[in-house]
Amino acid sequence: MKIEGNQLSYSTSDNKSNFHYKIHFVFSGEDKNIQLKKFQEQWKAGIFKADIGQIFTDEANKTILVGLGKADKLLIRKISACFIKLGNKLSKLDGVGYHIYLRKELTTQLSAEKLAYQIVSGLEIGYYSLNVLATKDKSKKKAGSITFTTEDSIAENAVKAGINKGKSVARHINGARYIAHLPANHFTPEGFVKRSKEIAKENKLKITVFDEPQLQKLGMNGILSVCEGSDKKAKMIMLDYAPPGATKTLAIIGKGLTFDSGGISIKPAGDMHEMKYDMCGAAATIHAIGAIASLKTKIRVVAAIGAAENMPDAKAIKPGDVYTAYNGLTVEVQNTDAEGRLVLGDVLSYVSEKIKPDYMVDLATLTGAVIIALGHEAAAVMSNNSDLVDTIKKASLESDDRVWEFPLWDEYGEDLKSDIADLKNIAGGRGAGSITAAMYLKNFVGENIPWAHIDIAGTAWRKKASGTQSNGPTGYGVRLLVELAEELSKS
Repeated sequence: MKIEGNQLSYSTSDNKSNFHYKIHFVFSGEDKNIQLKKFQEQWKAGIFKADIGQIFTDEANKTILVGLGKADKLLIRKISACFIKLGNKLSKLDGVGYHIYLRKELTTQLSAEKLAYQIVSGLEIGYYSLNVLATKDKSKKKAGSITFTTEDSIAENAVKAGINKGKSVARHINGARYIAHLPANHFTPEGFVKRSKEIAKENKLKITVFDEPQLQKLGMNGILSVCEGSDKKAKMIMLDYAPPGATKTLAIIGKGLTFDSGGISIKPAGDMHEMKYDMCGAAATIHAIGAIASLKTKIRVVAAIGAAENMPDAKAIKPGDVYTAYNGLTVEVQNTDAEGRLVLGDVLSYVSEKIKPDYMVDLATLTGAVIIALGHEAAAVMSNNSDLVDTIKKASLESDDRVWEFPLWDEYGEDLKSDIADLKNIAGGRGAGSITAAMYLKNFVGENIPWAHIDIAGTAWRKKASGTQSNGPTGYGVRLLVELAEELSKS
């Protein structure tokens, strides 16, 4: 698969052919690290205090110090965030690499594999440029290699494993970021078909593409109704990774609105251009299965996405219209801008019936309400199964794709009752919008299937970097789903 953007090269032995900045990790309060005595003046002047996440660059000696703070309060999240910045720095240099010293005090306190994984993924995310359609000032700079040095062979082997995982996962994160950032005239539902086929070919996955005639035959009227006002054709795409010996199946579902104008319930003009990001759930879903397959995780994974474009037109679905979903429920569409749940409903019910997965998770940029609640630092998770939520929370801690649990109490579904159909697609009012959207989706999940809905509207893209999330489209969800698959493969 062609993932856009340069990949960095890595080794665990010094590569003399490239000039390196030397990177040292320093704890605050330690004996100033004997090997770094040349920086005593910076210590004394308070220029570098080794606070966690602090970066100090000495250009004269081509040395970069990364602060770790106090040893008993070490946060790998802060280290990873540093390397996003250092990856960005590297993208502006030509023929320059990094020589990273992993001290024994660090690799004994943290998993060397996890540390290398976070460093590599941070570098790759920071190094990758999103300015892919620009024709001017195209830089031809190419970074040198990234060299890791450890103090024992056990740590070196763990670092090698972390490097391999970091490269694979970051490659798919950047792939998701790339297609998410493309404008709607460059990436359509048909674009999802092409990208999914590339991922399937590389990883030898089974792929099934449902075009509009097939969707009509199946009664996928939720997906079809959303696309009525567009000249782009709706798609449902399924990828199937089935490694030998896998005993459990995880289904991951993604919302893929390549542009969402709101339809007849049209959105305000301000920032409407950002609605090209309404497909980030589907972007993360197809790239996550690519990463999971490349890592050979021992669990069957089925990725399914609904791809559509929501536009106003004489043929567009109107507020008050009623359609029949795939599972037979009738839905009154009171707001055509609450369209993602119409798409997801059909996909969820189809996968529930045909695949009967052991676990099912959907990712969607579903509600603005989740941004009001959580800002851009965490996605909301809502589920019908506490064990699955606990596993997602564990995967969140491992991946640093943060989640926060919202309740899914029956009372939140009361206002979804329609006076003309089985359901209406909005509850009305401004309260608990993310939860009532999840309550709507719950109607399309098969009985007894552990399911979780993750609303990523606040984490899928952002105007400035924060922590381990980049600016622009973040690729949120790829790391989370990789870790989730790994955790579930152990059960």
